[in-house]
Formats: sequence, C-alpha cells, structure tokens
Amino acid sequence: MKKKIIAILGMVMALSVGVMGCTSNSAGTDNNVAVQEENKKVVVTDRMGDIEVPVNPENVVVLDYGSLDIMSKLGVEPVALPKGSLPDYLSQYEDEKYIDLGSLKEFDLEKVNAAEPDLIIIEGRQESYYEDLKKIAPVLYLGTVDNDIFASAENNATILGKIFEKEDGVTAELQSLNNRVEAIKAKVEENNSTALMAMFNEGSLSAYGLGSRYDMLYSKFGFKVIDESIESAKHGQEISFEYIKEKNPDYLFVLDRGAITGAQASVIEAMENELVKTTKAYENGNIVYVDPQAWYVGGSGLMAIDTIISNVEAAIGIK
Repeated sequence: MKKKIIAILGMVMALSVGVMGCTSNSAGTDNNVAVQEENKKVVVTDRMGDIEVPVNPENVVVLDYGSLDIMSKLGVEPVALPKGSLPDYLSQYEDEKYIDLGSLKEFDLEKVNAAEPDLIIIEGRQESYYEDLKKIAPVLYLGTVDNDIFASAENNATILGKIFEKEDGVTAELQSLNNRVEAIKAKVEENNSTALMAMFNEGSLSAYGLGSRYDMLYSKFGFKVIDESIESAKHGQEISFEYIKEKNPDYLFVLDRGAITGAQASVIEAMENELVKTTKAYENGNIVYVDPQAWYVGGSGLMAIDTIISNVEAAIGIK
C-alpha cells in the first residue's frame, strides 16, 4: 500500500511540474509577442524613397497639416505640432496638451527633440530641415506632390493607414470622397460649365488654370478652363476685373487670402463690382467664395478635401 501511495504522489508531482513548465512557456511566449508588437516595423515609400518606420508610434511630431488632418480622421493623436496657422477644423490641437512648435516654416527644433518622437512627419515647407530631423527620429516626408492634392491625399492616407493599422478606415473614406467627386463631374460635364479660379489678396487678383494648385477644378470636377493660356505659376497669374468680364465664366470661384492673413478688406464688396456683375457667374448666382483654410492652408488632408468637395457640391446644387 505504501508503495502505491508513493507512486501516486510521484505522478502528481510530475504532472504539477509539467503544468508549471507549460505555464512558464506560455507567459514567455506572450511576453515575446508583446515585445515583437512593440518593436514592429513597416516599410513605406515617401517622397525620399523607401523608409522603415515603427508601427503605431506613440510620440509623433507632425509638421504637415494634411497629415495631421488624416491622423485626426483616423483617431490618431500627435504629441507636438506647429500651431501658428491651424485651420479651424483642426482647432482641437490648440489644446495645451500638445506641444506648440511654432509655425510650419519656422518651428522650434529643440522642442521637436524634447518631444522624444518615434516618428516625424514633414511636407515641402520643411525639406531643408530633413537631415537635421533625421538625427532625432525617422522622418516621413509626405505633403502635396505636383499640385495634386487629391492624389497626394490618397497616397498619404494609404501610407498613414498602414503605419497606424487603420487601412480599412482609409479605404472607406477614400471611396466615399471619390464617389462624390464623380457625381460632381458628371453634372458639370453634362452642363458643359466653364470656370475661373481667382485669388483675392488685399485688392490684387490672381487666376489659376491648368496645372496650377487648383487644377482640380478642371481635372477632377470637370469644369472647362475659361483660358488655357493662364500661367501655372505658384502664386497664379495676375489679372484684372476687366479680364473677368472679358472671359465671362459660368462659375467664378474666389479664394480670399486676406481671410487667412487677417486683412480686413471685404472680398464680396470688392469682387461684386459693376464689371463682374455683367458676367454669367454673377447673373446666375455662381460666384463661389470657397473656404480659404481648406483650399489654401489645409493641404492634402481628408477633411480639407471633404470641405473642398462640399463647396463645389453647394455651387452646382448637389445636396
């Protein structure tokens, strides 16, 4: 009998050791998985080429409002950003919990370093700082390429969706925006509508045509350019009110730059003068004062593009 009891106890002890061993190995595996997830990397292609960046980085410094816009849409927060000219739709980042780096062009490099970023996101305005920023953390160079904010937003959102593992959300958002663009284009082309994009800047006027930063009016939304000879200069081609009367567009899209810089001149009073009142755009109620922050400051962001699309939808009577 004693031998039987001893044998049974031995079996119990052996089983206990086995269970303990299994438990220990399982915990070790879980810890390894957690470490692997924490150190997970992904290779993406930015404007400099292929770059390896961390997946779901915790401390992200963003120097590009378009990327900040996309991150906000995806529910991802930065640790620091330049607050100098934040659009209203990104006003939540005025909160003191986010480090203020200054302005898009003149930001505080020491504050960037102090934020201990895992990833820094930039656009064209900060290109000259690229090498300095690389010494601090991996730098993802996004922004707008070739004046095409739609293609750039799609590319940048896809990249950020991959980094932050939000790819399904990006796909759904892009599909929704593309569907709205196609609906606008169909209606504009059906009506064979012409358009002129003008920027009003404290009394001066500039026009934007094919290949310009506002080429989307023609290439995306389907408007016929009123003047194919407009220079595709960065700040547009200087024009006069006589020019607008002569070209007589069906739609006149107006961006008031003064609304961004703080100028007090009334854009409506200035634009709707006796010359412009002779145009089809004025007579048919088709002078469109676009959201200057989305069209000028916002860059290649999903919320900026949503606002741009909404402006055009309202202009042509969709929704």
